[in-house]
Amino acid sequence: MKVKKSAWVGGFVVVILLGLFLGRNYLGITDIPVAELKARYGQDSRYIEVLGTEVRIKESGQGEPLLLLHGFAASADTWDGWRGYLGKHYRVIAVDIPPFAITGPLAGRRMSPVELQNFMDALVTKLGLTRFYLGGNSLGGYIAWSYAVRHPENVKKLVLVDSAGYPHDKPFPVKMMETPVVRNITAHFSPYFLVASSVRDVYGSKENVTDAQIQRYHDMMRRDHSRAAVADLMSALHFDGQGIKDVKTPTLIIWGGRDRWIPPSHAELFHHDIRGSQLVMFDELGHIPMEEDPARTALAALRFLQSAPLSK
Repeated sequence: MKVKKSAWVGGFVVVILLGLFLGRNYLGITDIPVAELKARYGQDSRYIEVLGTEVRIKESGQGEPLLLLHGFAASADTWDGWRGYLGKHYRVIAVDIPPFAITGPLAGRRMSPVELQNFMDALVTKLGLTRFYLGGNSLGGYIAWSYAVRHPENVKKLVLVDSAGYPHDKPFPVKMMETPVVRNITAHFSPYFLVASSVRDVYGSKENVTDAQIQRYHDMMRRDHSRAAVADLMSALHFDGQGIKDVKTPTLIIWGGRDRWIPPSHAELFHHDIRGSQLVMFDELGHIPMEEDPARTALAALRFLQSAPLSK
């Protein structure tokens, strides 16, 4: 116990010294108030109350609803390209999932997989959705297929983009939030250079990442009261593949062949375990292909969503 305490104190001292040298904002020591994030990134957004928490929504188009869920440390902004393309055909709804981005943690609740599903139930009810299309990337994919297993009557078709679900070696930023002692530091320490490295790592071609994208990810991660809640959630998540075979919803699996966060081999696992699923692989793209190449990935999704269901 004394060793852990000494390590935590030593780590905190290092953070303070680095902060004095490099700057508190660069090291992500300071939180950003939600009002400031709204001013920077709240354009083209609206807010609804779900489970006592103000939830950020970005919505485009009309027609049948398509609900989109982002991944770890991301935001609804990652779907902007898809909203532009698919909003011509559907009512596309992208959400800041708690405890991330402007939404932040659920009020009075400790973040866990169960709470994510409670959030989904309440969100769907609040949006007035009954039958809708559902898509998710990474952690958002895990939330999406888990919801489809529980409520197959609600989901017309499912789109999984580099989805979490099977055991794998987790990325370094996630490991940091799971490690005792270190996770206490990450609640106050999100250095720009580490965020920049992580964002470039989720693209197939790192040179395609812009400074504006890195800044958005860095800012969203520092939303006040979020980082401790993110650490709680990451520590509670365990992907073991259980339940995936129970997905009965028509499913499209989209994957980036250069995904460094979740192995591309997992695409084949999903394809094998979800009966009748379709798989589209983009060899040159990474972990968030819908943000890296929204045009081609949205077209693949559109073809699937508009296709006639397969006869059983």
